Amino acid sequence: MATHNSCHQLMPPDERFPLLMGPNLDSYRYEHPPLDVQLEQQQVRGVELDVYPDPRGGRYRYPSARRWRGRGPRPEKLWDEPGFKVMHGPDADYGTSCPTLGGALRTIRDWSRANPSHVPIVIQLELKASWPWALLTGGARVPQWTPKTLDDLDAQIRQVWGDSALLTPDRIRGTASTLEKAILTTGWPLVDEVRGTVLCFLDYGDHEYIRDHYRRGRPSLQGRVAFTAPAPGHDDSAFVMRNDPRGDNAEYITDLVRRGYFVRTRADEPVSTAKADEHTRPAIAMSSGAHMISTDFPQPGLAFRWGDGRFVARLPGGVAVRPNPVTALETSAAELDPVTG
Repeated sequence: MATHNSCHQLMPPDERFPLLMGPNLDSYRYEHPPLDVQLEQQQVRGVELDVYPDPRGGRYRYPSARRWRGRGPRPEKLWDEPGFKVMHGPDADYGTSCPTLGGALRTIRDWSRANPSHVPIVIQLELKASWPWALLTGGARVPQWTPKTLDDLDAQIRQVWGDSALLTPDRIRGTASTLEKAILTTGWPLVDEVRGTVLCFLDYGDHEYIRDHYRRGRPSLQGRVAFTAPAPGHDDSAFVMRNDPRGDNAEYITDLVRRGYFVRTRADEPVSTAKADEHTRPAIAMSSGAHMISTDFPQPGLAFRWGDGRFVARLPGGVAVRPNPVTALETSAAELDPVTG
C-alpha cells in the first residue's frame, strides 16, 4: 500500500478559500503522519511527493492564504533555501510535514537503512505546475521543468541515496534493447535481489513535455534515476498509472500486470470515497493485481469524519505487502517483507 500526497497536513480552517482551492473544500481534509511513521507503523511501502522547483529559494515562502489572513510568511528558514520543495500547493493547501525534497528523501533513506530487509519502496514524484486559480490572484508562479531542472532532480536523488540503493531503469533493462522489452521478457527482479532499495517514477500529468525533456537522447531512460509513465508501446514504458480501478479498468490493470507492467492505482479519492462508504473500491484495487495502491486512509479510524467512519484501505491482516494475486508464486507476506511495525 502507498499513501497519496504523503506529506499533506491539514490547513487552518480560516485559510480554506474556495477562490484558491475550488468549491470542494472537503477534498483537502486529510493528513498523514511523518514519512518514517507511515513506513514503520502504517506498513506503507509507497509514497507520493508533490515536488516544486525553487532554484533560487524563497519562491513559496509566503502563501496567498496566509497573506489574505494577515499572517506573515512561513517561519521555517528552509523556505528561503534553494532546492526542490514538497507540498500540495504553494498558495493554498500548503501544509507539509517535510518542506524539502532532500529532507523527505533522507527520512525515507534513514528508515530504509535501519530496516534493510524491506521490499523496494516506491517513490512517486509528482512534478507540479502553477495552480491556475492561484495565478489569477497573484500567487506563486512555478518554474517550468527544464532539462537542467530534471538533471538537478536526478542529482538530488543520487546525492541522498547513492547508486547502489536505487532501482533504476538501467538496472531493470539490463542487456535488453529497450526498457519495455526487458519488463515484457526478462521481467522484474526477484524481491530478494532488491531488498533495501527504492524505485522512483515521475508523475507529470498531461505535461508530456516533461517526459520529452527527461528522455531526450535516452529513449530507454539510459542513465536516468526515475521511470516515466507513458502508455504501453514505447521504449520507456514500464510504469502505468490507472487511478480508478473500477469497471473496465480492473480488467485492463490485470492484463497489464500479467504482461509485466508496474501499475499504480488508487483505493480512494479524497474524500468522496470515504463519504460514500464505498468499501468495495479498495478490494477491487487489490484484486486487480496493481502493485502500488494509494490511499489517504491506510489505518482504521482515519476516516472518522466521513460516512460511517469505518473506511480504510489496507491489505488483509494489515501487512506491508502480500504476494501479487495475479502473478505471484506461492509465498507468504512475512517472507516478502519481514519488517513489522
